[in-house]
Amino acid sequence: FRGIRLKISAVKAHAEAIPLPRPFHGSNYVYTAKKAVFIEIDTDAGIQGYCYLGDDFGLGNEIAGKINQDIGPALLGADPLNVQDHWQWMRGFCRDILADRRVALHAQALVDICLWDIVGKERGQPLAAVFGEAPTARPVIAVAGYYAPGKTLADLADEALELIRLGCAGMKLKVGGAELGQDTARVQAIRRAAGPEFLLAVDANQAWSLGEAKEFLAQTADENLYWLEEPVHWDNDVADLATLRAGTDVPICAGQSEWSVAGAKRLIEAGAIDICNLHPGYSGGVTPWLEIAAFAAARGIAMANTGEPQLSAQLIPAMVHGTCVEIYHPERDPIFPAHCRAAATVKNGRISPGEAPGWGIVPRSNKSAKAQKSPKLGAAGT
Repeated sequence: FRGIRLKISAVKAHAEAIPLPRPFHGSNYVYTAKKAVFIEIDTDAGIQGYCYLGDDFGLGNEIAGKINQDIGPALLGADPLNVQDHWQWMRGFCRDILADRRVALHAQALVDICLWDIVGKERGQPLAAVFGEAPTARPVIAVAGYYAPGKTLADLADEALELIRLGCAGMKLKVGGAELGQDTARVQAIRRAAGPEFLLAVDANQAWSLGEAKEFLAQTADENLYWLEEPVHWDNDVADLATLRAGTDVPICAGQSEWSVAGAKRLIEAGAIDICNLHPGYSGGVTPWLEIAAFAAARGIAMANTGEPQLSAQLIPAMVHGTCVEIYHPERDPIFPAHCRAAATVKNGRISPGEAPGWGIVPRSNKSAKAQKSPKLGAAGT
């Protein structure tokens, strides 16, 4: 398709909620369904952009409506390769101070991410090759260790061993939903079961005071934590994170709850984090994620991406300062292993972006992908 001027001919979005086999409890929330908003952008040359985002705050129908009613019709006839220009134009939808900003930011993000898919497909390259000069396989860890009634330390240890069997190099354990001593015991149980090489990050989802976060670090000082994510309450997180970071060698990760590049920059400039995980869905797309990635690289800050493995499987391998690719157990996220080709590359603790152009996401309407009843890592739809 190189050399052909493309025009957008259709933009369509819809929301889905896929019931999960059991509730997944974090420190202060619970998931009972895998929610996602899907978008496709057609062009007159036959190239179709396709992607999805989860973690929609329960606003999936509103987000899809914003795309279908406001953004999509205005993009008809436009060149999809002018990604930066479209991102700037869409920012206007985020300026209504009386509206729920999350809706506009997610809508902007979906269109932006989908346009990048077209860029990759027009070039015939996976986006990891578009974003980075030498993409490389990265460790893969699973967001896991959710709370459940009656769940024992032995159950948690078995969960870690199952993740190893699935091909993961580690896990991001949910903490902050129990007493500190109990969370410490959970960390220790996983470390003993999985061994010293297992990458064990922990995520408190802003559940603790600064004092509680300090105490947790003291209690787990010998557990070789990969990182500690969002440990403190949001009320004064920049200052508290900086204070916490100054007193520990455990890398501090945050940025997921920021809505802008400026917010993530504040964390970096305040000396508050070692790892930035600005969320493309919350902040308006991959375009701002790439901007903060460049800013972080110049200051020795690593990059992560949480909650959207269909994106991080391309983003993290492209970054020389990328950490690892975070996925979920297939029971928590049935979409990624069934519809993202990168899932098939999970092996021996690492994941590669693969060779499929763009994001490498198989549309949900693809019959061979829909027919897969029990999605597995290493067996993505084709």
